[in-house]
Amino acid sequence: MKTYLYFAYGMNTNVDSMGHRCPAALDLGPATLLNHRYRFSRHADVLTDPNTNVEGVLWDITKDCLESLDILEGYPSYYDRKVATVMHRGVLKEALVYFMQPGLNDALPGQSYLDMVLTGFYEHGISTVQIEQALVQAELSYD
Repeated sequence: MKTYLYFAYGMNTNVDSMGHRCPAALDLGPATLLNHRYRFSRHADVLTDPNTNVEGVLWDITKDCLESLDILEGYPSYYDRKVATVMHRGVLKEALVYFMQPGLNDALPGQSYLDMVLTGFYEHGISTVQIEQALVQAELSYD
């Protein structure tokens, strides 16, 4: 059966949430999306940026998982997806990554969404610094 590598950086870092959505997904652990910046526009997003990287979780998913994620992410109208380079356990790999369609401004996430993201990061021992920075940036965009 064909599987796909998928890099998650938002609520799909959360083990319970991913387990409900994609029971066949295999958690491969922390990974780093190269040349991207983390932000919030109500939901987590990544933007191409050669000066920074994004921490998250790498999953091995099935075609059924991918179809489930496409529905959840509103693909292709809300989020689109691409293949991008991630570093996983010292090895460069190509993985699917969702990113928001252009034109959405920075905006703070809801508390329940943020809690789900933070839980996923804590479960995987990933620093939350990028989340904190994105929250500050989203808050500044309101000024």
